[in-house]
Amino acid sequence: MYGARKWGISFAGVLANDGEVSTGRNSIIINRNNNLQFYIRIISTPPENFPRQVKDVCCYAEDLDNWGFYDNTSLPDYQRREELEEFLNRYVLFFQVELRKPNGVSEFHIAKNIHIVKKSDSFRTDTILEPIPIFSEETTERTQEVFEQQLQKNKYVGDNKQVSNSDDDTPSMILWKHRPEQHEYTLYGEFSKHEYANGGFRFNSYLNDIKSMNLQMDFVLESYLHDQVLFMDSKHCEELQKMLKGYGEPIGNSTFETLVGEEEQEASNIKNEENDSDYKEAEFMELFINECKRWGLYYDDKDLYNFHTAMKTGGLVVLAGMSGTGKSKLVQCYAHALKLSKDQLLFIPVRPFWQDDADVIGYLDTLHNVYRPGDSGLLNLLTRANDYSDDLHIVCFDEMNLARVEHYFSQFLSVLELEENKRILHLYNDEYSSRIYNQNLFPSTLRIGSNVIFVGTVNLDESTYHFSDKVLDRANVISLDIKPYSDVLTMEEERIRELPKPANVTPRENPFTFDMYKSFKRIEREILLNPEESKLLWELHKEFQNCSRNLGIGWRIIRQVSNFLNNLPSVAPLSREEAFDIQVVQRVLTKIRGSEEQFLELLGHYNPDTKQVEQSKFLDLLTSMPNTYEFNRTKDLIKEKSRELRIYGHTV
Repeated sequence: MYGARKWGISFAGVLANDGEVSTGRNSIIINRNNNLQFYIRIISTPPENFPRQVKDVCCYAEDLDNWGFYDNTSLPDYQRREELEEFLNRYVLFFQVELRKPNGVSEFHIAKNIHIVKKSDSFRTDTILEPIPIFSEETTERTQEVFEQQLQKNKYVGDNKQVSNSDDDTPSMILWKHRPEQHEYTLYGEFSKHEYANGGFRFNSYLNDIKSMNLQMDFVLESYLHDQVLFMDSKHCEELQKMLKGYGEPIGNSTFETLVGEEEQEASNIKNEENDSDYKEAEFMELFINECKRWGLYYDDKDLYNFHTAMKTGGLVVLAGMSGTGKSKLVQCYAHALKLSKDQLLFIPVRPFWQDDADVIGYLDTLHNVYRPGDSGLLNLLTRANDYSDDLHIVCFDEMNLARVEHYFSQFLSVLELEENKRILHLYNDEYSSRIYNQNLFPSTLRIGSNVIFVGTVNLDESTYHFSDKVLDRANVISLDIKPYSDVLTMEEERIRELPKPANVTPRENPFTFDMYKSFKRIEREILLNPEESKLLWELHKEFQNCSRNLGIGWRIIRQVSNFLNNLPSVAPLSREEAFDIQVVQRVLTKIRGSEEQFLELLGHYNPDTKQVEQSKFLDLLTSMPNTYEFNRTKDLIKEKSRELRIYGHTV
């Protein structure tokens, strides 16, 4: 076996039906070794790092020996299969998954450590199970009172090996089991973020508003208990979330008041610093807007504030639009307003033949024992960024979708999500370091500091690739609109007249340092969406799931939307409602790419006579928001996509 990967948390599944197996095989076969082999259809929500295209895993009848199944090889083949099918159809199976690559090329997923539980009377063929982690005095060495106090104070509450460490896998609810021999539980939630350390996990909720309620026995009896997890029907989970929100009791009110008092004191202490950073950010934005005019870039000020807010809040920023609208020039202008030197700005023209990150960062030449960097210059800039940590750096991938972004940018997409001290780019294995002649210039690993901002420009035409969901989940895709030509001509005349005159704002002689730029950003530990915004995104998520199980609005997007809204500059001409509209366009609607059959009900029918969209679930959901949310940009894009469905049969 050349390669293997294991997922430590448990999955739930049932015997797949014939025709459901991804390999095209029947659900139960007799393999070349005369062993019964069967396929399990996954029915639990997998962790984020599990491949979404994998719907079933392989298993062997010998793994069921401990559970009372005996494969009588003296029977005819059809009877052996029938007996296994009859046995498996009574149970839900719990297992861990292992990815194997026996020849280093082909791969398959196999179920290991199988446990079985009899199906409940309410089990349906379309049942999806949601895992709810269980904590107890036995597993945490804490009483329930101490557990609640630490939960409320955002402290570590103990470990549970069935909880994923990934930020994207935060459970919305957790359980406390009262006694090992009884099935009495207290439910806590809803949670928006979790972290792992040696002390186990800690969970954060919206506005620190953690509620609790006793879990009714009916929910327990219709769920499946396995290894510190209660696997519950997803429909019951939704019902519980509503009950918890409406009838749950807040925990630790006195503690919460203390925490609020401490936060208010801390806010008072840093108020002057925030005012100073607001002033400097306002100074920068005026310089930036001024520079755009001097460079002949005629964008709406709201678009410029949108671009700046996306840039400072991290992640990947993508400027989209038709060719010739000044996307690359806008990035240059932004760097010029920051007074960055030529060593702090790097433009990388993307090549159509790029296949993986070796085309960007280079590769290890083991024949000559030397590391050969790519000709993009990216490694040189990243090295400089480490050496000059006080300097801000910008990397722009120009026409980045000429090749598949998820291929050549794959390692960066994963690394840039991590905390700063974990953002490590792997160039080659450490074992080669002692043999590489230029390892002093190119060590095996290279840290990507937060003083490096990544931005890309894309043209959307027949010569380019569309972004995958993996990219869209991590990017703010900003479509730049050009102003009417009559307005541009007027502004161009004004610009020419004013060129000899000094700028309205005195230019800075010194560049904006990284610390100064970082002060523009408010670091939010909590998701600070208001209830109406949260409800809309959740309802949209459910509608996306109805279109495709692989679509949805994950926690990553929710956090980034909240981060964007709460980082609007104080002098921005954008209201919060307009900014939320922008984020729905840039983070949600970009994911709608597919056929009329898939999205017609969500987007609605385009009426060519009235030029309006009719019977749109998306538009219906928007009407549930307060009147201050006009969603002008969202409605325009829905109309555009609905029209595309009518003309082409799919969105463009």
